[in-house]
Amino acid sequence: MNPLAGAASAAGDRIPSFDGGAAWINSAPLTPEALRGKVVLVDFWEYTCINCLRTLPYLREWYRRYHDHGFVIVGVHTPEFEFTHDPKNVEPATKRLGVVWPVVLDNRMAIWKRYENTVWPHEYLFDPTGRLVESVLGEGAYQQTEAKIQALLKAANPGLTLPPVMPLLPQDSYDKPGAVCYPQTAEVLIEHGAVRNVPGGSATGQDANFAYESSNPQDGAVYLQGYWRLTPGAAISAESDGHLWLRYHAIQLMAVLRPEEGRAVRVDVQQDGHPISKADAGTDLRYDAAQRSYVLVDQPRAYDLLMNARFGNHTLELSPKGGGVGVYDIAFESCEIPK
Repeated sequence: MNPLAGAASAAGDRIPSFDGGAAWINSAPLTPEALRGKVVLVDFWEYTCINCLRTLPYLREWYRRYHDHGFVIVGVHTPEFEFTHDPKNVEPATKRLGVVWPVVLDNRMAIWKRYENTVWPHEYLFDPTGRLVESVLGEGAYQQTEAKIQALLKAANPGLTLPPVMPLLPQDSYDKPGAVCYPQTAEVLIEHGAVRNVPGGSATGQDANFAYESSNPQDGAVYLQGYWRLTPGAAISAESDGHLWLRYHAIQLMAVLRPEEGRAVRVDVQQDGHPISKADAGTDLRYDAAQRSYVLVDQPRAYDLLMNARFGNHTLELSPKGGGVGVYDIAFESCEIPK
């Protein structure tokens, strides 16, 4: 399949406008005319998206290496959740993630639709005349994209000396020789329909007491115990010792969590009924004096909970130590180079 086919028709082989954005971060509003003469990467992303977060280290390094030579990134932040529409959440997230290039908030999906986009992330690379030269859907092709950026910059300035293309990061095993990508649990959006043990007669938006009893739990299905409130987009913990339980198969696991009442709440995290081994811990996991693994939910964002040393089938248990923790999404990755 030609990777440019859909994007070329959507972009008309030229950079479409960014009209319709709610606001800009790190820049005044930009136009295609203002970008003429620059090598431009338009990055559709969302700050809670696991695949976008895995792409960001490359974008940060490319921007550092090539911005002074005429390379520009324009981030188009198209939100997935209600709270990711809010600039008060998006702006600190860009700072925390080291996103220093211009970002337009595409809250009404106007730019998304203009590009006929369908996924996060999606990278559109344009040459200095505004012509589309590459479209990459999802993660990957990092070295290919950087080589094209370098070629475009050198075409405009043949005497330019540039560094070697950066090596792939350890987590990007799927782009390396010998990589294996195992089947993984599909992304789980935590909403009323994803919870399998909904109490009879309970209404969305009201606290309900959930009892987990299943001798054959389904992979990718959410089970609750204790008092929780279901909304159209999340399961929210009440003031009780509630638990969220999920069977999954993957290597990496990230969860989108939100402190609904604005205060930080501890959430204990267990795998297969035990605290997480430090060899399997994600970057956001913490440990108390008793070596119990937990995450402190103090911002509405994606939390990296598990990076297992190897692929396998597991159970995840989240236990909020207080009310007001919204669980919105759980996403997985499963590529590695077998040892």
